[in-house]
Order: sequence, then C-alpha cells, then structure tokens
Amino acid sequence: MILKQKQADQRREFELAGDILKLKYATWGEVKEWTVNLENIGENIVYQSATRRKVAIISLFLSVFLLFLTISLFMSDDFNGNLPIVIGAYVICGGLMALGWFLPLKKEIHLVGGTVNVTFYQDSPTKEETDYFVNEVIRRSKKLLVEKYGKVDPDLPEDTMMGQFSWLKNRNLISEETYENLKQEYKRKRMINRLL
Repeated sequence: MILKQKQADQRREFELAGDILKLKYATWGEVKEWTVNLENIGENIVYQSATRRKVAIISLFLSVFLLFLTISLFMSDDFNGNLPIVIGAYVICGGLMALGWFLPLKKEIHLVGGTVNVTFYQDSPTKEETDYFVNEVIRRSKKLLVEKYGKVDPDLPEDTMMGQFSWLKNRNLISEETYENLKQEYKRKRMINRLL
C-alpha cells in the first residue's frame, strides 16, 4: 500500500510493506529515505493546521504603508521624480502579499505516542486517502504489538508476562476481557508445564 503526497516543491511517499513503513521525503535539493518498524509508531493522531491570520495582518500594514506612501508623494513637489519609487513599492509589497496568500497552508497529521513520530500532509492527495492510509498504519501497528507482546509464553517469568499484558491493556490495545483471558491462559499453560 502506497501513499504519495506533494505540497509546493515537497514530495512525500509512504509505503506499507509487511511490518515496516518506508518513507521518502524529497524537496528541490534533497532526498531522504528511511524505514520505520510499525511497532515504533504511535497510534495517537495530532492534527496541525495554520491560518492566514498573520498574512492578513501583514497585508493590512503593507496596504496602509502603500496608501501613506502614495498620499505623501502626491503632496510632494516632485511626484514624477518619485514615481519609480512608488511603482517599486507597489510591486514589492504586492508580490509579498500575493506570496503570503497563495503559498499552501500547513495542514499536517502527526502520528505520535511511539518512539518515532511520522508526519503526513492532511489533504494530499485527498483527505479521505490520507485518513485511510493513516488508519491502516495504526491498525497494523496495533496488530503487530498485540501479536508480539500478547503471545502467551509459559517459559517466561510471570512478572514479565503480566507486565506485557498490562502494557497492552494500558495502551488500549486489548480489552479488559482479553487481558483477563491472557492472564488465565498463561497461568493454565504455566501449570501444565510444571506438571510435565
């Protein structure tokens, strides 16, 4: 399963392959590739998005500046001599305002809570595809953890096994009922091993 994302000059590619997540981040001048074990990825989702409030405030100040500049130059004696300055100010300020309004906003999804945090663009290619992929990463990560730490091994010390089961329950990876069933199964297998 692959998710390809892009935002401005940045590209991100994620591939779920077995129990690992392959990541590739590319920008105009750099490419980074690495893999992460799914068991190291957290299942908590943090949504982060930016607003254009700062852009609006800066645009307002630039507009007021341009207005005062124009009025003061109209009132000056040498308006035609200062015309290139006015035109230059309009071009620079207009360019800065346009840049602020047309650059993409930061809208990201962060998977946190594990030893590794992973960041996705929220709306690339679509919100639905990104949400589906993120939920699949979480589902596979949880399944892997339950399979690894929820396996009953009567040869391990009781403290170790109960600690693993408690850890799974405390992270809400297993239910209270499954937790109790695992404890009983461990005790039953442990008793059978002692009798043999």
